[in-house]
Amino acid sequence: MDYDLFQSDDDEDILTAFNVATQRLQQETPSHQMELDKEPGEDDDEDDDDGLDILPEFNCTGRDTPKANSYPRAGFVRNGFTQHHHPPYSKWEQICSDFNKEQLQVAAVTHYLYNEACKNIQKLFAAVAGQQQLQAPTTLSHSIWYKTRQQVTQFYHLLLRIHDGHICTEATRFLEDLRQLLNNLLDADAWKVLYFAEHSKGNECQAPAYHLYHGVLEWRILDLILLSGADAPQTLLLSQLERTLDDLVLCASHHYRSKHRPELIHTSAFMCRCTKELWLLLAQLAPKWLHQSQLDIWELFHKAMQGHRSNEADSNAASLAFHEFYAWLRLSLARLCDSPDNESLAAANFQTGSLLKQFLSSQPDEQQRRVYLCLLAPLELQRGRSDPDVLCQLWEYLHRSLNCNFSAGTEQLEQLPLTCPSGAAYVERYSKLLARDQLEDLNLSSFTMYAWLLGRTLKLLPAQQQQGRGNQRQKLLGRIFSKFSAAKLLALNEPGIHHVIELFLCLLLSHEDLTELAPKLREMLLCLALEKLPPVRRTLVAKGHMALLLLHARHRLAMDDYVAKLLGQLAAIRNDVEVAAIFVGSLQSVFELADDFARGEQLLLGPWLTHYVEKCGQASQDRVWQALHALIQRLGEPRASNAGGMKEALQQHILPLLRTQYVAGHSTWLPRLAAEFVGLAKEREKLMVSFLQGPEPANMAASAQLIVHLLEERSSQAPSPSPSPSSAIVLQVWIKSLVLLTAQHESVASLTGHVVQLEEFQQLAIDPASLAGREPLCAFFGALGRRAQQGDARIRMQLSHRLHAYVNHFELWLPPDRLRSELGSRFYSFLAIVIYNCPSLAYVRSKPSCFFHLSMVRFLLTTQLQAGVTPEGRLPQLVHKIFPVLLQGIGRLPYRTDAYLGKTLEQLILHWTPHFSFSPNAKLVARPYTTLLHADAGGDDGELSQFVLQQLVGHFLVVVRRKAGNHSGLVITLLQQMVESIAAEQEQQLLSLLRAVHTPLLEHVMFVDELEHSRGQVLSLHRLIVSHDCFRRSQPARELCLSHLRALADKHLAHCTYFYFQMLIKLAEQSPELLTPLLPFVREQARLVELKRGAGEDVGIRKCLQRLEQVLPG
Repeated sequence: MDYDLFQSDDDEDILTAFNVATQRLQQETPSHQMELDKEPGEDDDEDDDDGLDILPEFNCTGRDTPKANSYPRAGFVRNGFTQHHHPPYSKWEQICSDFNKEQLQVAAVTHYLYNEACKNIQKLFAAVAGQQQLQAPTTLSHSIWYKTRQQVTQFYHLLLRIHDGHICTEATRFLEDLRQLLNNLLDADAWKVLYFAEHSKGNECQAPAYHLYHGVLEWRILDLILLSGADAPQTLLLSQLERTLDDLVLCASHHYRSKHRPELIHTSAFMCRCTKELWLLLAQLAPKWLHQSQLDIWELFHKAMQGHRSNEADSNAASLAFHEFYAWLRLSLARLCDSPDNESLAAANFQTGSLLKQFLSSQPDEQQRRVYLCLLAPLELQRGRSDPDVLCQLWEYLHRSLNCNFSAGTEQLEQLPLTCPSGAAYVERYSKLLARDQLEDLNLSSFTMYAWLLGRTLKLLPAQQQQGRGNQRQKLLGRIFSKFSAAKLLALNEPGIHHVIELFLCLLLSHEDLTELAPKLREMLLCLALEKLPPVRRTLVAKGHMALLLLHARHRLAMDDYVAKLLGQLAAIRNDVEVAAIFVGSLQSVFELADDFARGEQLLLGPWLTHYVEKCGQASQDRVWQALHALIQRLGEPRASNAGGMKEALQQHILPLLRTQYVAGHSTWLPRLAAEFVGLAKEREKLMVSFLQGPEPANMAASAQLIVHLLEERSSQAPSPSPSPSSAIVLQVWIKSLVLLTAQHESVASLTGHVVQLEEFQQLAIDPASLAGREPLCAFFGALGRRAQQGDARIRMQLSHRLHAYVNHFELWLPPDRLRSELGSRFYSFLAIVIYNCPSLAYVRSKPSCFFHLSMVRFLLTTQLQAGVTPEGRLPQLVHKIFPVLLQGIGRLPYRTDAYLGKTLEQLILHWTPHFSFSPNAKLVARPYTTLLHADAGGDDGELSQFVLQQLVGHFLVVVRRKAGNHSGLVITLLQQMVESIAAEQEQQLLSLLRAVHTPLLEHVMFVDELEHSRGQVLSLHRLIVSHDCFRRSQPARELCLSHLRALADKHLAHCTYFYFQMLIKLAEQSPELLTPLLPFVREQARLVELKRGAGEDVGIRKCLQRLEQVLPG
């Protein structure tokens, strides 16, 4: 390359030529005409240069992005190169700073600048090629390449100005020479080096490749602008324009090769914004330049792409890469041209159909299809230019692969397509999918992308009917439906069924009127008969049916025929639980979408639902109850006032199921539903009572929850409230709940808030604070018992009726299997609380159904217990706990005058005391009697405790044939613990004990065999009594014991003389001071016995008396 060709050896020659030309011009032209560009009416001193204040050029900002739509102020677009008929030009001082305006119009100067431009172009190419000897020193490298490029660009701008003014006759030759020079230097190898020469520093970049690349962009557009304004043949302009497009396509292809395939949908095909600006300039100006040949940028673009393809290898891989690159660059150009005032896009021929056909014939893999569809979709949907032929081609290609997974992974195991858990989830997923304006998610399969594109296109087609394309919808749907037959549908596997579902949903969701389309699609889906499918496919088909059913409900379509066929298929597979679960999952959504329930929704409530509830788990049952709750709530709305069919279905199919599940189930939805059914029933009171007084529910809080729901619904239905449950029922449920649960339970606490507002409750004057205590039952029944004591017989009778209403069917409250739990303890405590606080109300004489009698025969004195059968489990502990309270409650009744009460008290002591020996702790075992002894000491001189102790020792310390009973040891231990529990100052307790047991104890010592263990136990007990501090301090106790000994002498001395004296001797050995005052009485009684016998002194009596005197002092 000869650089001396352009070297100026003598700059003085240029200056001399400029001076000569200037002098000649001044001589030939009048002074008032010297200024060539002066406008009329302007002053002579005014500057006539009205060009741009800047020199339009490219100033790079780095890599381009699809969302970058603004251009630099110094560029061509912002300075009006696309808007004016004639391109704007810059001011003279911007064109060149080394020469002024007059100098620039001299031919020699122009020729000099032309030579400098040619030299600078070759310098840049040489620098890029690696010829470092032409580069400036390092200290100047930051500006020399920019200045070198700028001088060339300035020369083009100079040509634009002088060519426009026809000042320079050689401008056309200069332009042709520069064009030829650039065309000769720019080949494929050069572009391979230049295409990536973008830089974020812009024109401050030091790389010569950057300035050469951006300089070429500037020179090419300016060359085309100059060429379009010249009188050159249009073929020359077209040829240069095609060459420019070829170069741009070549640069874009190099850029494409640097990208990974997934990056294409998010990146621009233009290397930098300068390249994008050049593309935009060409797209805007080409139609103006080629208006005679009626060519536009798109025809030239497609021609350039085909020319580029001719240089590529002929193989499948190369073909796929070409079409991928083609779609990528086409989309970027379409987005670039997409502006409201740009008609080039509206009339653009993207050739999507033919290019798609070529792409699909090259056998693309899944990832290539996904990327291609992402690049194709915006063109199909942009500005209403959808092409149904594209969708038909895709369908013809994809329908053969319905059973495929469309998996993009080659190294991973193929997975099933992403199915949804329910029909509602399917509808939601594809509704959101069709709501997207763009599709840039490569995680979606190519079939899903096709379904999205199909749905979006069908949404656009109605708007095109006015353009004569109304039959396109029917054509497209016909092509799709023609591929489905019953045999092909039954041949679908799980992925195939999923793809059919998403296809059908996208079709339906893209239509506003489903009157014609929905029946066709549901009949096609019904061809997948459930009985002909394996279990996994059944559930998937069921999800599809539920999705279609939801769309029927959403669009207010009749569904009775559809539901009947679905339930018929479900019955054919014996109401399979898994399939029924899919149906159940959509019930609530269908009910929520219904308006008047007149379209067949009631058919969804049938025997299949009962079968499902009986077979499924708790969580699945709750979904059914929740759906029914939502349904009943909807039935309460005014627009559902005529939903008689649905209400009848509820009564016929759901109410029997609810009755069963209310008893057997644990769900909290059941009481709520029961309350809602009560509100729907004609005989509400009867239905409510059947729930409350039937078998006890497994959910012990069910009754309380039912009452709370009824009370809350009544308060919320102000205009027409349902009848409220009576006070007796509310109190009965409250009491039962307190027995079965605790006062702190959520349901009981809620019910308590309603109970305290009842008039019957307020009449008892119960302090609300007492209900917050440990056991509200005590406060309630205590208040009820006090109210009975204050009133007369009539009031007591009324209160008795109320009490029995409150505890109605209490014998059914305790499930037999819960006896051993804490519930059993609470229930037996409840029995004791009622009998203790309300004895006169709980016991009604000669009434077997009274609370007292039922408590005895069902729980406390059962037939098995009286027959000697040992109580099971913890029952002895439960009765042991309440025994003193129970005895005290009976003690408040006339047990001495009422034979039944007396007998009951006696039987309780007789049958339960032997079972209290469940613990080795004697103090614990004796606690009931110890508690009774101390509790009864304050009233009636301990009459009840004496009666109980008399029964105790009378039954268990009796001696038969000088043998003690089986439980005598237990009773003696009880008495011993009672004695030990008496404090020194508790004289009354001691006296009560002595009155009841002292005489039987002495008789036991008299008559039991001397070798019996119980005899020693009684003597030890007697020793404990007489040595007790309270006994020593109490003179009445000593006198009482002496009186008992005297009574025994009168009773037994004559007939059992020896036994009596043996007993006295044993007692004298323990406490001689106690028996010393008795000695005179004994002597006298012995003398009287001898007199009665009439035989004089009795040797035996005298010997016994003598031994007694020896033991006693003095």
